[in-house]
Amino acid sequence: VGGGVGCAIALPSAAAFKEAGAEVDVIVGFRNKDIVILEDEFKAVSDNMYLMTDDGSYGEQGFVTAKLQELLEKGNQYDEVLAIGPIPMMKFVCKTTEPFGVHTSVSLNPIMVDGTGMCGGCRVTVGGEVKFACVDGPDFDGHKVDFAELMNRNGVYRDQEGEDEKNHMCRIEKLGKALIQ
Repeated sequence: VGGGVGCAIALPSAAAFKEAGAEVDVIVGFRNKDIVILEDEFKAVSDNMYLMTDDGSYGEQGFVTAKLQELLEKGNQYDEVLAIGPIPMMKFVCKTTEPFGVHTSVSLNPIMVDGTGMCGGCRVTVGGEVKFACVDGPDFDGHKVDFAELMNRNGVYRDQEGEDEKNHMCRIEKLGKALIQ
């Protein structure tokens, strides 16, 4: 299951599972048709590929979790679900698979900053233990990730980032304006 740019990270995993002889179902999701990527590549490495768009402009309308729920309720048996994408999407994929007892791995590379474990930006509680996505992961058992804590911590600077976004002018823009004057 991949969402948005997370699909690029999911493709090599899907290809490796297929090459190893596994039956591979892929569910990819995007906000709309304009940002769909790697469709042909996923079709080439999957037995079943389901493409979802939030607005229904391409593929099926809905979130990846809706398709996953439908497949699980139909009786599809999965040994492993790999979820890569936005943190809320990964959280709800885990909530979808948990009642069915399907092991679900999440890739927490979206929260990594420096890749050395020094900054602490990718700190996450997994199974009651503090982990760092960049050195201990980035893949974890999604049913053990404390998503509430993770999402809360990731939202700490949301107001400040919003203000900065309003008032920020990048250096190249400043340079361009200076050159015009």
